[in-house]
Amino acid sequence: MATIAFAWYDLAVSDGPQVATVIRERSSEILASWIVRFERSPLRFRRTTKAATYTAQVANLVELLGVAASASQLQPGSDATRELERSAAFLGGQFASEGATGYDLAALLLELRDVVAGIATPDDATALTRLFEWLTAIALDSFAASGLQSLRERVAEQLELGTPVIELLPKVPALLLVGAPSATTIDGLLARAWMLAVGTAAPCLIIDCGGLAEVGEGNFETAYKEFLHQAEGSAIQLLVSTARRALRDRAAALAKERGLAFQHFERLDSAVGHALERAGYLLMKRS
Repeated sequence: MATIAFAWYDLAVSDGPQVATVIRERSSEILASWIVRFERSPLRFRRTTKAATYTAQVANLVELLGVAASASQLQPGSDATRELERSAAFLGGQFASEGATGYDLAALLLELRDVVAGIATPDDATALTRLFEWLTAIALDSFAASGLQSLRERVAEQLELGTPVIELLPKVPALLLVGAPSATTIDGLLARAWMLAVGTAAPCLIIDCGGLAEVGEGNFETAYKEFLHQAEGSAIQLLVSTARRALRDRAAALAKERGLAFQHFERLDSAVGHALERAGYLLMKRS
């Protein structure tokens, strides 16, 4: 983690070796007091997390705090506190992966802050308080980032599994894109649709873009380029439907570069009708 300068306060402890010695000698007492305070903390709304689950992590934080204190400086972002900051970030990611709340995470660190500050001198307590506030910010940032990444992965998985790649009728395969899938997800969907078209000896492959969000359209172009590289030389016609003008023009140009048959339709049913005729179906309109 990059060194961060805090010019507006001095976080040097009064006697680093003495503070470190106190923390090491009273580590068991600190841990026992933290367990009691954490279980009773008013910061916790849902009390599904037990102190015993994180005792080892807290003991490690206490040990690292003693090491940092021996350097006589507890300035956030310094070399002395780097391992503490890494542990706080890891703790935030762990809480997110286990479905715990940010309230529990904040309670863990802030209650530990109060315990440690309670055995220190007033000057040292100020430095320790500032440090734990910084560690709490790091842990919560990691918690949020991990939660967001987990959400993205779940959405990507849902889109990949839930996006229709189907045969509307024998030899009439279609891919109906929806939402804002990533380029990787679209690449996988295009590959599945192409395998379906090749496996059924279909003359056309329908790719409907009507359900794509704006972000998804940008990702589609990225994946589409790679898809065309793999499909180059095939006789299967690509039928793109309900795409916005910019996207369809780009899709047509890229397909032309690869020598692939391409056609765009304003409506999905028009694309389906064309694919049915190419597959040998006779369409008759009822009077």
